[in-house]
Amino acid sequence: MTAEARDQVLRIDLLGRFRVTYGAKLLATVEAPRLRSLLAYLLLHRDAPTSRHRLAFLFWPDSPEEQALTNLRNLLYRLRHSLPDSQRFVAIDRRTLLWRVDAPFECDVVDFEEALHRMELASDEDALRETLEDAVSLYGGDLLPGSYEDWMVPERQRLRQAFQRALEQLIDLLEDQQDYRDAIDHARSLVRHDPLREASYRRLMRLYALIGDRARALRTYHRCATVLERELDVEPGPATRGLYERLLAANQIPRNSRTGPKDRGGVSRLVGREDAWARLMAAWREARSGRPHIALVSGEPGIGKTRLAEELVQWANRLGFSTASARCYGAEGELAFAPVAAWIRSRPLPPVDPMWRTEIARIVPEVLAEDPELPGPGPVSEPWQRRRFFEALARVVLSTDQPMLLLIDALEWCDRGTVEWLHYLLRYDPRAQLLLVGTYRPDQVHEDHALSPLVGVLRRDEQVTEIDLGPLSRDETATLAENIAGRELDPAVAKCLFRETEGNPLFIVETVRGGLPQSTRKLPSGARVCVPGPLPSRIRDALMARIGSLSPLSRSLAELAAVIGREFSFDVLREASDTSEDRLVQGLDELWHRRIVREQGEDGYDFSHDKLREVLVDELSEARRRLLHRRVAGALEHIYAQDSDPVVARIASHYDQAGESEEAIIFYQHAAEVARRMQAEEVAARCLSHAAALADGRRSHEP
Repeated sequence: MTAEARDQVLRIDLLGRFRVTYGAKLLATVEAPRLRSLLAYLLLHRDAPTSRHRLAFLFWPDSPEEQALTNLRNLLYRLRHSLPDSQRFVAIDRRTLLWRVDAPFECDVVDFEEALHRMELASDEDALRETLEDAVSLYGGDLLPGSYEDWMVPERQRLRQAFQRALEQLIDLLEDQQDYRDAIDHARSLVRHDPLREASYRRLMRLYALIGDRARALRTYHRCATVLERELDVEPGPATRGLYERLLAANQIPRNSRTGPKDRGGVSRLVGREDAWARLMAAWREARSGRPHIALVSGEPGIGKTRLAEELVQWANRLGFSTASARCYGAEGELAFAPVAAWIRSRPLPPVDPMWRTEIARIVPEVLAEDPELPGPGPVSEPWQRRRFFEALARVVLSTDQPMLLLIDALEWCDRGTVEWLHYLLRYDPRAQLLLVGTYRPDQVHEDHALSPLVGVLRRDEQVTEIDLGPLSRDETATLAENIAGRELDPAVAKCLFRETEGNPLFIVETVRGGLPQSTRKLPSGARVCVPGPLPSRIRDALMARIGSLSPLSRSLAELAAVIGREFSFDVLREASDTSEDRLVQGLDELWHRRIVREQGEDGYDFSHDKLREVLVDELSEARRRLLHRRVAGALEHIYAQDSDPVVARIASHYDQAGESEEAIIFYQHAAEVARRMQAEEVAARCLSHAAALADGRRSHEP
């Protein structure tokens, strides 16, 4: 097709987003909800004319017929003036409408359905695999997510089911061909598209077991159990549980060392946060109206900041909105823009101009590996180059037609570059349906922190909602404790619990999981009081009680994970540990069941609360802490030998804390180079300062 002919092609995307282009031009004139629905209906029913009366009834079912027909005429008038050469694409007469299938147009739904038809005609396995791969790659997501007209719901379900059948057939074919790696990639996609379907988790668990990766098979079960418990308040069924038991039996784990999901102390519902939730909803409505907004949730450790923010993300996910989550870490070695990189990595990179992809490669270097012809990013010396980098990040992060919710946890540890970019993002598109949610501890945000001036500007522009979480009341404390314990509390026990915990949700949860007192005694006055002794007096005591109940294997594994200082993968644990893989699987499973760790992202784990990590590290002897840092540094260096840029600052920090100054200097210098490529001069200066201090220390000890 010639370039001139391409300029006359209308391209309509309906799966996962709504986007219309004419040649190379994006058409914003057809993005009104009714016009979207009309175009979608005509394309989905392109094989036969549709009467005006039927369209009027479908689009305005509650209006009188005459009014509905008038509304349709107005809509058609808007269509004619919004769609270039509309008569080439839509045949409109006094009675019917019909999409012209011979017109120069492309549509992802049409391409998807044609691929499904070719699949039925495939003559051999190779042809079938090719058409199946085409079909699943063309399905970009649900039909017009966020639109809920009565006629659209069954169409969306029909296409989704067709996609799932094609995906399942492709996975079965790949498994038959013993191409387990590709089968796993598609099985993970199946889980992402329908996270409440147990059969998809079992399929993925089995595939991991076939390649001998029991750790990821087990993690898949952990994810399945967590999602079902959180969303449906049920545990996995017998078939899923049976597969899990067989995986554990392969590791020869004693049966009495395990507990079921229901024995783990159920996921607590939000308690006492009605006002905070209402304010988050108001912020979301503000963002939905096309005014980018940020909600900042602050409070002391354990007060429930992350829990509240994650509840909002889960709520948005259930409604089909676009979400992405990331967190910052207090441990040294975090690269600049790490939260933004996590957001970008959380979904497939959208099609963007190579210039923007090159800029993205500054913080997501695997982009270059995926496109070898893409030029690498060059040095940055001018302000306009930094603006171009910021724009590239904003273009990719906001590349969705859906309202977007972005969570960044622990903003107090966020680097200055990321904070500056967040401000840029809020101004990038004044009409974006964007809500940023950030959590932070006020005691860690001082006047010189990058967040302080940003909040001042956002207040002036009325672009921020600030929520300061306080402790729970006595009644709310009792309610939360009863939710965790699964039983009603004696009033005297509840009173004692509130006095000792002061309404801090983390302390309440940890105290209940550590074991509440079962008895009270009666005073001469007739009042009843809690029997003294069982309740700890501090959060640290409650956490230590839970850590102390771990098996030696799991305690050792938890200490190693705590030294990593952030989310961790099984691969890093295995490389840094001197324990066999089977025993690592056993220990990780116990940590998950005891709610010491939880799933993070698709492949990792993290501690259920930072306080657990802090307590574990504080309890380590200096010698053991240095040993574990050395092991973690070596593990990261080995795993990322081909491209250490994403973790080079972490490697430097671990060698530094291990007392290995020579290695630390080398990696700090490398980290400074990486930071400069990201335009993070503050991070680069800090890395060079660390390197210089270590070099001075070495010289002072030379004879």
